Amino acid sequence: MRKNLPSTAFTFAFVLIAVSVLQAQQSVAPPPMPAGNGPSIEKTMQFIQENAAEGKLAYTATVNDASQQGVEWSNRFTVEMSNLVADPAACRITYHWRAEENGKLVDDADYTLILKDVKEIVVLTQDQNQNQVDNRNGHPDWNSRISPPIFVLIAKRPKGMVNVFLFSDESMANRVAKAITHAVELCGGGQDAF
Repeated sequence: MRKNLPSTAFTFAFVLIAVSVLQAQQSVAPPPMPAGNGPSIEKTMQFIQENAAEGKLAYTATVNDASQQGVEWSNRFTVEMSNLVADPAACRITYHWRAEENGKLVDDADYTLILKDVKEIVVLTQDQNQNQVDNRNGHPDWNSRISPPIFVLIAKRPKGMVNVFLFSDESMANRVAKAITHAVELCGGGQDAF
């Protein structure tokens, strides 16, 4: 035969279960990386802050349309990344992005990269990047050549979202990519939860 619990005992048991469920649902910060696995988050973010925003870059994209013999055009781009702040406590990078195409303003906004959301970091030439973008936008016959050479670091996030950093030097693009990858690991990102 089952005994009835007194109402205070029942209430206490209910509260204990509710608190346990709430605690289980709270997000928990990832454990710190063990010593010896690279620079601290502070040193890594300092490197990113000092090197990820190259300032103003100008380049020309010359596009050849393979579906129409002899059809070619050029667009001149000026891109500037400024006010970059790599915040180790918040595990995020914020910056201002300004872009012009043929002298016309096409983007002038602030952006944020939450490092724990990053799934992949890649470095490509801007030629490769532009050709991939054109292909996704239904122009597989377009082939872009970028002059002078520009290198793009792409931080890929869920749902096709990306943050882009441009560099004139491939070596620096790869060094910053390595630093951002390390920061992502330190901040608990870079992988799916399951």
